Amino acid sequence: MTRQSYLNKEHIALSTADVEYHPLLPFLPPNAKVLFLGSFPPQRKRWCMDFYYPNFLNDHWRIEGEVFFGNRQHFVDVDAKTFRVDDVVAFCRERGLAFFDTATAVRRQKGNAADQFLEVVEPTDIRALLRQLPHCEVIVTTGQKATDVLCAYFDISEGPKVGASVAIPNVCNSDGRQVFLYRLPSSSRAYPLAFDKKVSAYRKMFAATGLCHSLPVLEAGLLLTYDLGPDIVAFSTKRRGHQPVALQKPDSPYAAFNINRYCGDDAEHVARNRAALCHFLGIADEQLVMPHQNHHTCVARIGKDFFAMDADGRQAALEGVDALMTDMADVCIGVSTADCIPILISDAAHHAVCAVHAGWRGTVGRIAEQAVAAMTHAYGSRPAELRAQMGPGISLGSFEVGQEVYDAFAHAGFAMDGISHRYPARENGEGEKWHIDLPVCNRQQLLACGLKPEAVADCGICTYQEHEQFFSARRLGISSGRIFTGIVMRK
Repeated sequence: MTRQSYLNKEHIALSTADVEYHPLLPFLPPNAKVLFLGSFPPQRKRWCMDFYYPNFLNDHWRIEGEVFFGNRQHFVDVDAKTFRVDDVVAFCRERGLAFFDTATAVRRQKGNAADQFLEVVEPTDIRALLRQLPHCEVIVTTGQKATDVLCAYFDISEGPKVGASVAIPNVCNSDGRQVFLYRLPSSSRAYPLAFDKKVSAYRKMFAATGLCHSLPVLEAGLLLTYDLGPDIVAFSTKRRGHQPVALQKPDSPYAAFNINRYCGDDAEHVARNRAALCHFLGIADEQLVMPHQNHHTCVARIGKDFFAMDADGRQAALEGVDALMTDMADVCIGVSTADCIPILISDAAHHAVCAVHAGWRGTVGRIAEQAVAAMTHAYGSRPAELRAQMGPGISLGSFEVGQEVYDAFAHAGFAMDGISHRYPARENGEGEKWHIDLPVCNRQQLLACGLKPEAVADCGICTYQEHEQFFSARRLGISSGRIFTGIVMRK
């Protein structure tokens, strides 16, 4: 199948050293609700693909990847240093995004794409574009030059400020809807605004047009928070407690606030919730670090080397990891659970934190002890100075196990009379089954490492019993959402 070309070969042939004609054909899907109008493309020597926003150093497609998929690298071919143009075009057709520029011919006063050095020789007939876009509701500009040209074209006396919109006088689409001019921050890295703030501005515009769901509002009731010291944010996410309605049905085992990508949930739902949490924490998506756990005892250190890797390298470094530690500020590390015990550890003296996933296998492997040892080795932590918090997990009364699990704890040297009890079997009420107290097991490990008893806290919430508010795999099934228990240090 031959790839469609968006090059305007006639214009390219007309261009001279003095006047440059637009090298791309207008991209105008008939279902488009949003029309992006920039000033003019950069010189072709700066292109990495034959489509709009072709400069690899421009973040437009990274912003859209973050907005719609929760991943700035979604459209990026890192190794080839380009964007996956077929994916970009298919996405724009599906979502209804149109592209062109406010000038069809320009004179470059300098050899770059800076707006202040572009002289418009021929402005675009924007009304002709709109006639081909019967459902267009918003024209978006991302630079001062394009905004000024468009305001002059439509006789708009005062253009919108960045992040705001104004109605375009006497312009409606074929559905009778008013068409608005929306000004967004430039996706050029030269524009002095942080990436995550640009993402927030773009997301607001897309949500207003209905092209992406607005973010859930993180109410106070959505996060269970903990006190682990000054300048530390520590929390567990709840299953319920946010508005508006989630993408999942209310009775879905993933509804409503799941940010785990590995449990079978819808990717858009995960991305939306993850973006909401990052916005709440004031961090970029890549600063929210979650391992792909396997119920073992690997502890990974998150430092500058981790963030120096590309996305694939970071993903590989998180495979098979069940505990994370870091001494970096404004990086949220965390673990996912749905009956297992999450543990957060803070070391105020050495400005380091750790997040631990302690399922029964990890508990048998003494992952809590290994996490403390890892912090001692990496940061010089002293156990007597550490504070620990256990989040929601399954309780003794709810954690019914088979004989093989009981034997695993016994063979690992646990004092079984202090961590186990026999209760009537849950399934048919006949006979008795062993139950294991995972919170007590992990508390014992932390105390054995040298933590002070008053420094080890347990929230006391049983996920099995509180499955309406917290995810529980035993109640909802393995194919269900996960609690995220995270910790982040502020500067």
